[in-house]
Amino acid sequence: MRRWYPRRPAPAVLLLLVLAAVPAGAAVLLSELCPDPATDWNGNGVVESRGDEWLEVVNTGPDAVDLGDYFVRDALGEDPQLRLSGSLAPGETALFLGSDAEQWQRDQGLPVSGLSLNNGGDEVYLYHGDPRQGGVLVDAVVYPAHVGYDDRSLARFLPEDEWVLCDGLAPYGGGLEPIGTGCPPTPGQPNACDGLVADDADTWTGIKRLYR
Repeated sequence: MRRWYPRRPAPAVLLLLVLAAVPAGAAVLLSELCPDPATDWNGNGVVESRGDEWLEVVNTGPDAVDLGDYFVRDALGEDPQLRLSGSLAPGETALFLGSDAEQWQRDQGLPVSGLSLNNGGDEVYLYHGDPRQGGVLVDAVVYPAHVGYDDRSLARFLPEDEWVLCDGLAPYGGGLEPIGTGCPPTPGQPNACDGLVADDADTWTGIKRLYR
């Protein structure tokens, strides 16, 4: 068994997926997102298109971080969808659900829209500080439409800083980047994809000899 890493996308694809350069020293980054839930991810007994959406962040720095300083929003409007919460230790990930966003929006007197992860593709922004009050954009990602289907997720693999399609629950057979990997989503867990590895290597001629 080994950790599987995808091939590096072409530069044009990187431009598609990475909307803004990460500032030097940024520790908290977007890690994984699921725009079209087909599972009761929040555990309330009902599959909800809005409440069961989720995203996670990861702390890549050497120190614990107060997530209360971070906000998430999408491409539409100025209001954030969610203020993060809790403390995040180095190397750990934190999961935030659409239902978390809904409750925060109610508490703030904002329109209740959840995380607003559009199934047809969207842009997601992570800010240090409230974007309505001069918060600094620290990370962003654009995901294409084929990510937004039945429990597929877009996951960031570190330290390579690769975004891959986790389509283990809804296989994608198309050729658009990011291509399908067969990996399952890993909400709230380190992003990894383990698979079978060949014990030995041989040529095609050698393999055919085994069956003569």
